[in-house]
Amino acid sequence: MKKLFTVLLVFVAFTSISLPQMQIGPKAGLNIASIGGDDADQLLEGQSLDSKTGFAGGLFFMYQFSNMFAIQPEAYYTMKGATYSESGADLTISLDYIEIPLLLKFLIPVEGSNIRPSIFAGPAVGFNMTAKSKVEYEGESQENDFKDETASTEFSLAFGGGLGFMVGKNELGVDVRYILGLSTFDDSSDPWDLKNNVINVNAYFGFSLQ
Repeated sequence: MKKLFTVLLVFVAFTSISLPQMQIGPKAGLNIASIGGDDADQLLEGQSLDSKTGFAGGLFFMYQFSNMFAIQPEAYYTMKGATYSESGADLTISLDYIEIPLLLKFLIPVEGSNIRPSIFAGPAVGFNMTAKSKVEYEGESQENDFKDETASTEFSLAFGGGLGFMVGKNELGVDVRYILGLSTFDDSSDPWDLKNNVINVNAYFGFSLQ
């Protein structure tokens, strides 16, 4: 009986240590978006486009399967594109997506602290929702919808780091990531190499599911 009791204690201790940790919660932040690719400079005959700021926000789910590693799928709305200004005329290119990354997180252990630093990387797929350009000059504006010439999906690679602070069993944190476009968003008959690149800063709150 004592041996059985000992085995049961070991089993309970082991399962409590190896029990996966799970979080779900909202995230929201700021994009600093740009358009890259081999043909980006041809859009304005050799002139470089400027960055465009926009919103990104949605939900994430984190599954921590060991003390140092977790996977984190996300789904959020993200605003991309670029801008350009010259001689009082302003051009804004807006490309909005539903983006779904799958991140592998490395959780950096800090003994005796409620701080949880991490680094992460993973692929992402984006589904285009809108594609528009807008020119403004002397109080007048003209808008063009080019969604029919925009690829319905795009692929990218996200990588960055974060810093979380435990609030009881929950987690409040921030992360910074770079989203590197891997596929062109141009889907015209003679497509150019145009890729979305984004610097993204997020705040998040993870609710523990245990």
